[in-house]
Amino acid sequence: FAFAYQDVSAHWNKAQTRWDAFWALDPVDRPCIRVFAPRPDGTKITFPELRSSEDKWRNPDYVLAGALQNLEGHYLGGEAVPAAPHFMAGTTTGCDDHLYFHEGGISIRPSMTDMDQPLNWHPGPQDPWQSKVDAICNRLLDEAPGRFILSCPAQFDHVDLLNMLRGNEEMLIDTAINPDQCAARLHEMRGPSEENWNHFHQLLESRQGDVGWVSYTGIWCRQLFRCAQADVAAAISPEMFERLVLPELDWQGERYERLHYHTCGYKQHLELCLSRPYMRVIQYSPNMKEPPNGPAHL
Repeated sequence: FAFAYQDVSAHWNKAQTRWDAFWALDPVDRPCIRVFAPRPDGTKITFPELRSSEDKWRNPDYVLAGALQNLEGHYLGGEAVPAAPHFMAGTTTGCDDHLYFHEGGISIRPSMTDMDQPLNWHPGPQDPWQSKVDAICNRLLDEAPGRFILSCPAQFDHVDLLNMLRGNEEMLIDTAINPDQCAARLHEMRGPSEENWNHFHQLLESRQGDVGWVSYTGIWCRQLFRCAQADVAAAISPEMFERLVLPELDWQGERYERLHYHTCGYKQHLELCLSRPYMRVIQYSPNMKEPPNGPAHL
């Protein structure tokens, strides 16, 4: 079935039953299918004028216009979630002034010259980026009731965030030469990371009510869950994954019970991921040397 953005309720109730079965691992007649079909008769959305590349990602009215345009311009088919597209502004939190805003997104400039130095990441109430992300959330939530669900804005997971703060080549060398120091920095991130995520989670929960939770990948669940990933894992061995990445996944699994894990083109760590009961969903994205998603991966 398909439904227009303005005709959400009845069809979304049907879709939720399939998502419930998805998480419960119940046998059904077909898998969940998310379809977005162009809808040329949708309401035309007017965008505010951009003054800079930064405006595109952190101007609340511009982000709202993008969300409404995406929803108005499509029919939602099957189990497609009536959700605002995930916005990137959450990745600014704690990053002080080492950010680069560009047309394609938000980049974090490396700012740690050594893994032994204090962690150069400072989220929390004193972080000026937190209030800016709050403003985007609140603007979207003003328009959300009965229309769309908002996903929780999030900073990158610890391993990838540390990789960005340190620099890709530098981080990989550090994992080989001084993995204990890498593990110490990752452990240091846990407290501030949990506080940062809980801040936005509580904001959404207080304003959205009981609408379930949606990830940036479009997966919906009635209960709270977390999306996890470690793109740098594509360049490390299973032994190093077990030493550095798996403890971070275990830490999340203890708190959130169910994880959705996104992989970017690697299979060497799937056996370790599947050993964990909290790992409920694995999204596999083939690398450039593999066939595209489809029968080759079943």
